[in-house]
Amino acid sequence: MFPISYKSEEIAGYEVLFFHRLMKNNYASPAEIELEQHSVRKLEDGRVMGLGREWKYYIRTDSGGIIQVGTEDIHTLLKISHVLPSNQNEPSNRQIREGEKFIDDLLREGQRLKDQILNVRKEFENDRDMNIKRFFSDNVYLINYRSAELMLEYAEDNESMVKDEALRYDARDQLTPEQHAHLDRFMAGVGMYFGAAISYFFMALEGFINVLYYAFLKNELRSEYFIEQKLDERLDIITKVLLMPSLCDGFKSKQKARFLKDLTRLKNYRNLSFHSKMSDALKRVGFLESGFLYQCDLKGDLSTSLPSLRFRLERSNVLEFKKTVDSIVKDIIDMMEEDSKSLVEKWILNQIDIPFWKDQHGAVKLGML
Repeated sequence: MFPISYKSEEIAGYEVLFFHRLMKNNYASPAEIELEQHSVRKLEDGRVMGLGREWKYYIRTDSGGIIQVGTEDIHTLLKISHVLPSNQNEPSNRQIREGEKFIDDLLREGQRLKDQILNVRKEFENDRDMNIKRFFSDNVYLINYRSAELMLEYAEDNESMVKDEALRYDARDQLTPEQHAHLDRFMAGVGMYFGAAISYFFMALEGFINVLYYAFLKNELRSEYFIEQKLDERLDIITKVLLMPSLCDGFKSKQKARFLKDLTRLKNYRNLSFHSKMSDALKRVGFLESGFLYQCDLKGDLSTSLPSLRFRLERSNVLEFKKTVDSIVKDIIDMMEEDSKSLVEKWILNQIDIPFWKDQHGAVKLGML
């Protein structure tokens, strides 16, 4: 075998499944199929069935040469090679040209039939023939949660550096424009690492609720919720929690969320910190009282001990926010039936990649098939 590297990067840009279908379209079934040994079984009529491991096609060129198109590493890589006689170490110039022409023709045909041969998103969303048995999702809960923990782990050192720069010059002195700009730049960043950690913890909570909806939403509501009405985008986090026991399988009947006050408090704080509303940005008011000028802070009523101004955030504030997120996640899990609770604890709380599968009716299920 002599590998053909011509346009290898362009070929790597396609899914291997794309070339499997393209080759089937042009040359019918593969000339060789290697099966996964653990899956092999013999049918009553003598046929052998099993999951495929690798496939290979052999194409004869005008000069009599042979080009192999096949897979490696459990059909995750496509490899195109010249098949050479035992007495030939490398392809001739003509064979090289034929190999390059074959790849050009293959890519040209692939480009022409690109969306007809493989459109992953479209096929996934319209899987009427039940070809898709399992699939995986990023765990948006765990990814954001661990990002928040890492952000908090490094926050204090970074916040200390930012504060030192924000206090490099005494604002009461006569400062140059450059020195003023330096103070303004770093003062605006004080608290940003603690704020970012809080943001990630809230995104983790939102992700947890969204993953639960994807995993347990009643099958008859799935199309309307995710596609037709796009309720996953339109409903806010409070409404999703209130409707969850009614819209999703796996919840105990007549369960009421006991944590709505805490959830509302977190949501309001997130909105204050990250939605950049002018009503929330107002911070000081000047009052003239009997000839005396008073500067008073204008603080929103958040019903929370978290500071309304980001530069006042401390590690303890982030830990308080995290504790509330953890408590809400626990309370939601406690609302679930035991089987569903076990699935959530196994996959959503602990795995970066969440597996799903479809039953014979097309209903999405959490876990491995």
